[in-house]
Amino acid sequence: MKLFVPKFFLFTSLFIINACGGGSSSGSGEIMTNTAPYFINNIGEIEVNELQTGVATIEANDLDGDLLQYSLSGNDPSYFAISNQGVITFNQAPDYNVKNEFSIVIDVTDNIVSISQSLTVYLLRVCNEDFLGFKVCFEDENLTAEYNRDRDYPTWEDWDSDCQNNRHEVLISEHIDDDQNHPLVLSSDGCYVDSGKWFDPYDNIYYFNSSEVQIDHVVALFESHKSGAWNFPAKRKLRFANNIDFDDLLIAVGGSSNSKKGSYDPASWMPSNISYACDYLNKWLNIKSEFRLSVDEDERASIEELYDIYSCSN
Repeated sequence: MKLFVPKFFLFTSLFIINACGGGSSSGSGEIMTNTAPYFINNIGEIEVNELQTGVATIEANDLDGDLLQYSLSGNDPSYFAISNQGVITFNQAPDYNVKNEFSIVIDVTDNIVSISQSLTVYLLRVCNEDFLGFKVCFEDENLTAEYNRDRDYPTWEDWDSDCQNNRHEVLISEHIDDDQNHPLVLSSDGCYVDSGKWFDPYDNIYYFNSSEVQIDHVVALFESHKSGAWNFPAKRKLRFANNIDFDDLLIAVGGSSNSKKGSYDPASWMPSNISYACDYLNKWLNIKSEFRLSVDEDERASIEELYDIYSCSN
């Protein structure tokens, strides 16, 4: 197999060795070349469970076959070790509540040329309580952590830089394409959704104008904040607020049902469409489990009761 090496990884050092002999005024030279090492994988960011020491393996190569040496620098190298094979580990089991974001730089050298790449390590807290088939953290809400949605959880980002922000990405993905009278219609520049067909499972109603549709965080941002997101690093808060990759997190609904729902949890609000009750509860618990958000005592009791009332399963 032919190995492809990106051009920007190739750096050639030239060394000229002059040899003079026997009083001769002429010299001869030998040119020796060195090709810089290069990274095979570029992780950039990684999430690691607290209390585990394993982090990641950084792979690098050198076309000359030179022995590579690995080291760490950056803001937090003292928390980690790296082996001669590029295996990064914590020096001791990390605690989420002590520190949950680390920034390091991986340096690799063949003793002639060095290369570097940055790595951000996000620590995730571990939730081990079994609850209706989900792993959760049972914990009281934090009512003292300051909540500033505009500062900490701004929406909407345009992750893929295609001019459609994540609100419109959700509108496109949840559009129901079964009605020739209500096709998906975008603005002339393709950046915004004007009209189409969407179903609000909360109220069992269809909507056809995008202005009537809102994107709901199934677990509202304020509820998430009180339940543990307050301790997320800033970048994780931003990603959580805009996450279109985790299907249950965001849903297109009507403005009316979204306003009624507000920041309530299932102890205080449930969809009027009772046929959607179990789906809603399972989405709620799936989000809480995936993002390690806590379930408080009233929330737990209400969800258990609702599971029985609606004969839910997961």
